[in-house]
Amino acid sequence: MRWLRFIIGLLIALTLHSLLDSFFPNALAFFNPYIILIVYYAMGGNIFGAIIAGVAAGLVQDAFSASMFGLHAFALTVCAYTVASINARLVLRGTLAFGACLAGAVIVNEMVIYILVNILVKQKIEMFEQGLLVKTIFTLLFGMLVYQLLTLFLREEPIEASRRAIGGW
Repeated sequence: MRWLRFIIGLLIALTLHSLLDSFFPNALAFFNPYIILIVYYAMGGNIFGAIIAGVAAGLVQDAFSASMFGLHAFALTVCAYTVASINARLVLRGTLAFGACLAGAVIVNEMVIYILVNILVKQKIEMFEQGLLVKTIFTLLFGMLVYQLLTLFLREEPIEASRRAIGGW
């Protein structure tokens, strides 16, 4: 059931990506819908599932953007692994924990992309600090809204959904 939700969320993120790209060509420099999906999925604490979800979402993002193929896949996988391993040990719950994980994941994602672009392409990213701050704020605001809507409509938090799927600890 969680994989079905992930695929539906990936389709929604791809639709949002396409719409933003067609109406506002540079909007994805200030907002990342895929990281919201990855953090929500990784909050369940399933490390292997989070890694697979990070690879899948990153490859979809790379396929529909004009960047190096595999760049976002690697960055989202690092973020998914980090959030899932932290949540597997600490079992974070609630809106505040989701917001903290999302903000940290956006910063880690952008840092990984920045480092990889500097190493592989030897190209500096212009206005990196300002873009990082704006992307973190916009993604965090939209992600918190999505999280509240999902917990309202699904009536469960991500950690509860993954535990029930495993066997109801």
